[in-house]
Amino acid sequence: MKNLAFILLLLAACVEAHGQNIDSLLRAARVNPDTAVINRLYEIGYEVEMRDHGAAKRIYRTAGELSEEIDYPMGRIRFASNYTYLLNLEGKLDSSLTINLKALELAREIGNEERINVALVNIGNVYHYKRLYNTALEYYIRALPWFEKAGNRKNLATLYDVIQVFYQRTERPEQGIVYGKKALELMKDYPDDIIRGHILINLASLYSNCVPRRWEEHLECLKEALRIAEATDYIDMKASVLNNLGNYYLQKFDYKTAELYGQEALVLHDSIGDMTGYLVSLRGLALCNLQKGDYEKAEAYAQEALILAQEQEWDVEERKCYQILADLALLKDRDYVKSQKLIFKFDSLGNEILNDNIWRANEELKIKYETEQKEFQIATLNERHKSTILIGIIGGAALVSGVLALLFLWLWTKQKRRKTELQLKQLEQEKQLVATRSVLEGEMQERSRLARDLHDGLGGILSAAKINMSELKNGALLEFPDVEGINRIMGLLDESLRELRRVAHHLMPESLSRYGLKTALSDFCRTVEKIEFAWFGEEERLEHQLEIVVYRIVHELVNNALKYSEATRILVHIVQDRDRISLTVEDNGKGFDISAATTGTGLQNIRTRVAALEGNMDIFSTENEGTEVHVELKIKADDTGTDS
Repeated sequence: MKNLAFILLLLAACVEAHGQNIDSLLRAARVNPDTAVINRLYEIGYEVEMRDHGAAKRIYRTAGELSEEIDYPMGRIRFASNYTYLLNLEGKLDSSLTINLKALELAREIGNEERINVALVNIGNVYHYKRLYNTALEYYIRALPWFEKAGNRKNLATLYDVIQVFYQRTERPEQGIVYGKKALELMKDYPDDIIRGHILINLASLYSNCVPRRWEEHLECLKEALRIAEATDYIDMKASVLNNLGNYYLQKFDYKTAELYGQEALVLHDSIGDMTGYLVSLRGLALCNLQKGDYEKAEAYAQEALILAQEQEWDVEERKCYQILADLALLKDRDYVKSQKLIFKFDSLGNEILNDNIWRANEELKIKYETEQKEFQIATLNERHKSTILIGIIGGAALVSGVLALLFLWLWTKQKRRKTELQLKQLEQEKQLVATRSVLEGEMQERSRLARDLHDGLGGILSAAKINMSELKNGALLEFPDVEGINRIMGLLDESLRELRRVAHHLMPESLSRYGLKTALSDFCRTVEKIEFAWFGEEERLEHQLEIVVYRIVHELVNNALKYSEATRILVHIVQDRDRISLTVEDNGKGFDISAATTGTGLQNIRTRVAALEGNMDIFSTENEGTEVHVELKIKADDTGTDS
């Protein structure tokens, strides 16, 4: 109990100075973990989350690992809820969905109704971020009866808030306002709660989208949300309110006030690393300066916003940036040709967004079909109910298919030439991928052969030489200098054998071939004290080449961090799903210039391996704040291996 009291005291102190004590916090929490320590970690992480997303992620990961260590199901479920909120903000939606689906399964296994419905809402949130709004709403509606019956005001208010955002995204503000007001009514006894602040911000957006616009109520909501943000010192919320206030004054033609709010929001978003909010602030400032006539500043803000929108693949914001730049081309440069080129990009993105919406409609049909199929297996429904659902699915699918067929026909006619060019380009890329895969396969075979030759051939010779030297030493009458010389030779043989085993292991780790990727990575990470290793999701064996590629990527990234970053902590984080595996290697070192690093041999080798497997790789690095590399690879049906 003394150890527990010490740990809880240290955890409480961390709320005030988490930046300095975060490592001490996590070390102390591992001393004697129990459920009280884990739950306190989650509370501290929630407090830290308002100011520092990176520190909060570390706390949540530690709490999740300790929950696994002591087999604490509620801790594992709570990890999914807290950690995936931050993954959603970072755009790592596939990893978030995998973790939340696992949490839903676990909640059902232990029969916890509250956590089942919280997991349903969290899964809905992921689909919401994916802009699959109808699928998201289905999950919300499934959870709504339980929240209404449970009578927990805050939880129910949060769900109503989520539903009002759904109606905001689908451009149905009047319906959203109904749920927003319900949420506010539930929170009337909690005037300073951050949940109330979020509700007010979203309700303000709905008021501004009504026809006619309800500006007075919009401004009233924002001012109250700003008061809550300042009372709770919640930087995320304050920055969001300031962005909205900037937009309000922009609509009222008060460009000076709009710019002041936009600049303050920009600084706050930058301080917490929220690139999504930072992008919105940049675009707002570009519009302010465009209207003020300061075209140089407007162009600088718009160009920076465009780059961020392209990096985040946020096509709606990218399209808005092209509109601003097209206006600037006419007003600032009087360049009609340049303006028309930008308008063309604006229109092209509009077509892509239309295609994307069609794809999302198809995807939602697919998800709906798969979900209902699974529910048929789990629940026993009466025949009438089954028939009604089946008819609805078939009828809806037929109707949507007819509409989609007409849309696809129109789009195909318009974009036939573009598709042909893309197909040729794709064919060339496929040829390059085949060549790269052949090189990787040859490299793997050569490494395996060299490892066997070294271990079985040269290793055997050195071992035999050592035995012969030992027999010579024991069986002959030798002078002291001769004995000393033989001892030196045997020492060199021992050192040679150790070095040979090290080289053979580096070429092809035996644990990787025999036990699989998780065991091999765990063994490797244990050799370096400063590495924290975490594995989430499935643990099935993969195709051997894929396991080797993942192992080599982690090995290379860790070695880079050890050599160049001066890091004191390195995180290796793996998430395996049925159809994909993602890895994150993060350090707290000195960081580097990403653009300058693209020519490095190590990173280029990793990019080549990832490209050969049709994966994605993202690098995030800030000077003096460390580096994070995220790689995601697809697992094909024939990539699943079995233990031999």
